[in-house]
Amino acid sequence: MASELKTPGNTSPESQDGMAKLARTIRDKILIDEPVKEEELIDQLERAAIEIDELLGSSLGPKGMNKIIVNPVGDIFVTSDGKVILKEIDVLHPIVTSLKKLAESMDKACGDGTKTAVIFASNLIKNAVRLIRAGVHPTIIIEGYELAMQKTYEMLQYSIRQASEEDIRTTIMCSATGKGIERQQAQAVTEIALKVISHLSEKQAGRIDLNRNVKILKKKGGPEIVAIEGLIMDENPAREDMPKSYQNPAVLITNYDLKIKSGYLNPQHNFKMDSVQTALLFEERKKQLCGEIARKIIDSGANVLFSEGDIDPYIETLLRDSNILAFKKLKMKDLEKLAEATGTTLMAQPDEIRPCDLGRAGSIKLEKKNGENFVFITVKDKAIATILIREPVKYGLDKVEEAVDDALNNAAFLRKNREIVNGGGAIEFELAHMVRLFAATQTGKRQLAVQAYAEALEKIPVILARNIGMNEIDAMAQMRNSYARGLEARIDLSRKVTDRGPEVYDSATVKKLAIIAGTETAKKVLRIDEIVPKK
Repeated sequence: MASELKTPGNTSPESQDGMAKLARTIRDKILIDEPVKEEELIDQLERAAIEIDELLGSSLGPKGMNKIIVNPVGDIFVTSDGKVILKEIDVLHPIVTSLKKLAESMDKACGDGTKTAVIFASNLIKNAVRLIRAGVHPTIIIEGYELAMQKTYEMLQYSIRQASEEDIRTTIMCSATGKGIERQQAQAVTEIALKVISHLSEKQAGRIDLNRNVKILKKKGGPEIVAIEGLIMDENPAREDMPKSYQNPAVLITNYDLKIKSGYLNPQHNFKMDSVQTALLFEERKKQLCGEIARKIIDSGANVLFSEGDIDPYIETLLRDSNILAFKKLKMKDLEKLAEATGTTLMAQPDEIRPCDLGRAGSIKLEKKNGENFVFITVKDKAIATILIREPVKYGLDKVEEAVDDALNNAAFLRKNREIVNGGGAIEFELAHMVRLFAATQTGKRQLAVQAYAEALEKIPVILARNIGMNEIDAMAQMRNSYARGLEARIDLSRKVTDRGPEVYDSATVKKLAIIAGTETAKKVLRIDEIVPKK
């Protein structure tokens, strides 16, 4: 008897139970079963903002604490990086999702300032909730926030300075130190970032796409961090006795197996391997065909072969005898990047290999580090670079990678726009003071909203002081005292409020984006008057 066609209207009880459990799981993550509005909505706004602020606030700055995150599939992350923390927390509440999207947009736009933007937005929401409960309408708060943002942006322009080469280096190092790595390591990361961005800027006009142009390779070992103009691959040669290095090599890249299958030797399948003579004939014919494949590669003039497929051992031997270095069973994404770097394409199985089918590299060198092979492929005339990070433990790898990511993004911004501002919470404190003065020029309830905006700005230096081990009330009092005397004081790693010692700078572009994006996200959230779950 033919089985009955399953439709949404006649699904089995088991399927209905499964869908109900899935819907329940999703609702548990969203934390909403029924429409939410009025006082309950205000409670949820406040709770979401407080939890996100506390989650990210304790990890802000060079002395911020780490989070251990275990995601639903059991992966463990030990990190203080804002975008990683928000990405991996398994909560789908609409307010939390809005703050997650803020982090994603900041990461996509500038690769830094994620925590600053999200903490700022969270505090704007918290302060707005306090005003709403005091009788201020959300529309008035939004108007006040809009005015305060315009004044903040205007005052920020007066605080910007043009960075010298040394200032650029200092700003990049501060961004790397913000990930909690040691100063000496941050200096190495800074030099690497400057070297990479300088190379990419020379080879490519316009905006640099770091995701496309820079490969970061992480491996246990070291500690060590190196960068080359080209590619680094963690691959083994087809044979250990192949050549180890070339200068100006010709490169061939293939995406098929370099071996002969039995069906190709005898397509009619009319021979049986029932005698030694037949086996020898098959082996001889196989060697002949393998020799023809190897001869095509050798005659092409290629010095190095990269293959997605497998390579027959006999072909490997012939290539070795012709002084050709070969790699097999490589990942397609690596081959595509390699083809772009060497100026060639992936070869399908051709009748012949022409000189124009070969790519070029400055050099190719095979090195062994801690028992693992690495291939260094230098390419001088292409906008591509690779950074190899080696650390003894996985946690160290992740920390250095986060520092490299921030350093690269800041270096790219500063090469195009040399604007910087004082770091260590100094610029946020100064802007908060200016906005408070501006609030005094406003009338009615909008004044309260502008003051709330200033408080959200000041929360950044407050959190930095707390995370570094200072009493936040004393720290803010000292900041006010210094500011009244005309000194540009900041929260220092020495656990003091100071205007001396090593300079601390932030990218003005990143700071602008964090303030604007954080304000716009808070305004969007405050315009919500009801959350309606889909049944």
